[in-house]
Amino acid sequence: MNDTVGENVGSEFLKDDVIQPFLLESTGIRGRIVRMGPTIDEILKRHDYPQIVNELLGEVLALTSVLSSLMKFSGCFTLQSKSDGPVKMLVSDMTSEGVLRGCAGIDEVALKELLDKTEDHSTLSLTDLTGKGYIAFTVDQGEHMERYQGIVALEGNNLSECIQGYFKQSDQINTGVLVNVAQTEGRWHAGGMILQYVPGDGGVNQQTDKDDDEIKEDWQRSMILMSSCTEDELLDRDLAVTDLLYRLFHEEQVRVYDQRPLKEGCRCSREKLANVIKTVSLEEVDSYKVDGVIDAKCEFCGRSYVFDDAAIAEIQKEAAQS
Repeated sequence: MNDTVGENVGSEFLKDDVIQPFLLESTGIRGRIVRMGPTIDEILKRHDYPQIVNELLGEVLALTSVLSSLMKFSGCFTLQSKSDGPVKMLVSDMTSEGVLRGCAGIDEVALKELLDKTEDHSTLSLTDLTGKGYIAFTVDQGEHMERYQGIVALEGNNLSECIQGYFKQSDQINTGVLVNVAQTEGRWHAGGMILQYVPGDGGVNQQTDKDDDEIKEDWQRSMILMSSCTEDELLDRDLAVTDLLYRLFHEEQVRVYDQRPLKEGCRCSREKLANVIKTVSLEEVDSYKVDGVIDAKCEFCGRSYVFDDAAIAEIQKEAAQS
């Protein structure tokens, strides 16, 4: 389904936990807008992270949603940062079915020292929190398919600028990203928007003889329109994303396509951990034991899986027979 957006069509569409693809037909610029409510609230509240870490992880979750929706794949899209600062890792992944999860790895001592000596935490930069490192995204379509990965340095004012830098440097694709994360009345919300101009991707712009200067002007105008979107507008669930798109881009002939719902979920299982145990030596298995058992905790959802000697012996027996 696709529709040209008009006034007050938003009541027919999802308000929260949704990805909305769209196209600016007059310019051939495509985009995605995401709004997250209960899904991101559940993910962030599952972890006992400081507020500023929740804000960073929320940004990663929103970026994961918009970036994965740009790609056609069947499998899992992962966005992960690794660095040497107080926030050592941020990771989020989403399946092609829209199931999302995320977690962070922090140096609690270093982070406490940083927060204690900083009166206004909002003044902390991305590199203050993460230090030096990189952010990578990976598309995994299974063991028999080639993995796609992109990597860019953790530089700029925020993670969105890192992603924009990646597309500019590696793919040379004009890309604009806008993300906001906030906690209101105890509930977390996030919104994100991405614009991309990909030559040959459709729209009126692909069927005319616009020169480079005109294409550049189209892109700059679209970026100005996107940047005019306020945090309140991006996060306001009473303002449907379709109505917001019309408000921002109605002069660009904005067309919307089928929405995709988002939901929180974890793919961990006892079976997956058992398969890991099958692949390691007896000595390594013993090194994982505490008080005679392996107690493995999923960092995404917090679920624990306990393997005692009898369970481990059965797993190793199955491995020997396979």
